[in-house]
Amino acid sequence: MVVALLVAAITGGGLSLATTTGTASASTPVPGAPNCPMFPADNVRNTDISGLPVESHSQAWLASMNSASTNLHPDFGPSSDPSNPYGMPFTVVSPAHALVNLAFQYGDQSDPGPYPFGNDTPIEGGALSAGDRHAIMVNPASCTLYELFDAHYSSAGSSAGSGAIWDLHSNALRPAGWTSADAAGLPILPGLPRYDEVQSGSISHAMRMTAQSTDTSFIWPARHQAGASSNPNLPPMGARFRLRAGFDISSFSPQAQAVLRAMQHYGLILADNGSNWFFGGTADQNWPISLVDELKHVPAAAFDAVDESSLMIDANSGETQQPAAAVNCSAGPGYRMTAADGGVFAFCSPFLGSMGGHVLSRPIVGMAETPDRAGYWLVASDGGVFSFGDARFYGSTGSIRLNRPIVGMSVMSDGGGYWLVASDGGVFSFGDARFYGSTGSIRLNRPIVGMSVMSDGGGYWLVASDGGVFSFGNGRYFGSLGGQFLNQPVVGIAATSDGSGYWLVASDGGLFTFGDARFEGSMGGRTLNRPIVGLAPSSDGSGYWEVASDGGVFSFGSATYHGSTGALNLVAPVVGMTG
Repeated sequence: MVVALLVAAITGGGLSLATTTGTASASTPVPGAPNCPMFPADNVRNTDISGLPVESHSQAWLASMNSASTNLHPDFGPSSDPSNPYGMPFTVVSPAHALVNLAFQYGDQSDPGPYPFGNDTPIEGGALSAGDRHAIMVNPASCTLYELFDAHYSSAGSSAGSGAIWDLHSNALRPAGWTSADAAGLPILPGLPRYDEVQSGSISHAMRMTAQSTDTSFIWPARHQAGASSNPNLPPMGARFRLRAGFDISSFSPQAQAVLRAMQHYGLILADNGSNWFFGGTADQNWPISLVDELKHVPAAAFDAVDESSLMIDANSGETQQPAAAVNCSAGPGYRMTAADGGVFAFCSPFLGSMGGHVLSRPIVGMAETPDRAGYWLVASDGGVFSFGDARFYGSTGSIRLNRPIVGMSVMSDGGGYWLVASDGGVFSFGDARFYGSTGSIRLNRPIVGMSVMSDGGGYWLVASDGGVFSFGNGRYFGSLGGQFLNQPVVGIAATSDGSGYWLVASDGGLFTFGDARFEGSMGGRTLNRPIVGLAPSSDGSGYWEVASDGGVFSFGSATYHGSTGALNLVAPVVGMTG
């Protein structure tokens, strides 16, 4: 059974989800270049913004754009000259097309090229145009997008106002402060609705728009401004506008509804100065004048500016935060994650309670599940413990601390008890757990950050932030990194389910493996949205998961992937997980 994100809370309504960020559509290919996406599916332009909050300056920005007395204006459509329709032309060039260098007016903010530009390249407004003269070219072999502003071809030497080159497989933005062929420093082509999209009934990207007066600032994902004055009541480049969900589109034609639905889900991005509420489209003689006229009846007052800052992962990237994927619960047992306040998310596996906002004496720092998956414990930094489900409760240190704060816990493989470990390596054991010694105040090179017990109950390991490891009892010792660091400090350890070795995980997802543990990959320096805080092997030993502080999850090996909370936070950051 495929279910949506499974979240349950038993005590006190303890879980709280942040507002859903956005959902990426499948990126449509460039017409004529079927292997080239119109930027990645998780690009900001391809992300649904229907659930984002209204921007606090929305009313002021709309007032500055005369929204109360202005309607939308499609800046495209048929013309009396079939060879030169209104709109923005683009061409998919042959990979063998001749390349030329251009002299740029804004050379310090332009990509030098060369460009596949020639006397065969269509120019916005036609060859004799005195307007913006945009030229857009796509190389289908390399999936490279080339865009020019004020482009003029001459065999004696070509020129343009500015030029930008884009990798259609990449979310990289231009350097901050750089223009492109548009004033906002954004690409033009992915913001143009096309007639084939309208005919298909679905447009799954934001559209490019203009405003007469803009602020001397820009907001993500824009990279450049061309403002009239420094005035927060003027919209900045990059501002995103969304048609209200309550605007009734049922009386419009199916083609117009496709455009308006896209404006409700993907919106308009302010990309250039020009007439208020003009939005661009491709130059195509097939555009029906009836459709263009219909769209001119949509009032600008039916829009809101939205705050899309929650989508941003990196200011230099157009990649967006994504919500949790659907969870396939038919394929495996699932996992749980715990937050610093004790709140728990459960995926697929039975949910056995939640602290919610009821905190222990100190923040939660670890979680351990019974081997039969019948329950689990949460432990706070002072050693206080809660048990849930059928987990037998084996006491609590309460406010009786070890030499240093508690940083982790581990359960015996036979369910007979558990250990708590402090940052200096001191250990308490409870219940039937056999006690295998304690480092006490004898520290590794760095503070202890986690512990793991052997699956046969023969001992356990402690791991320090630099990867150093102690083993106790009958645990086979599989080496130590000592002072050899991963890219980032070690934050967790997990033993293999068959007891043959263990993994260490760093905050950036990098992994070391010891003993006979099969190595199932490494994130290396590639991070989740937030630092890695925990690691859990799958119960059948086929792989493992890593979890970030915001709940985002990576799976490796044959571990069945059960979704990700992504940017959907618990009340407090995630601090651990169990598989």
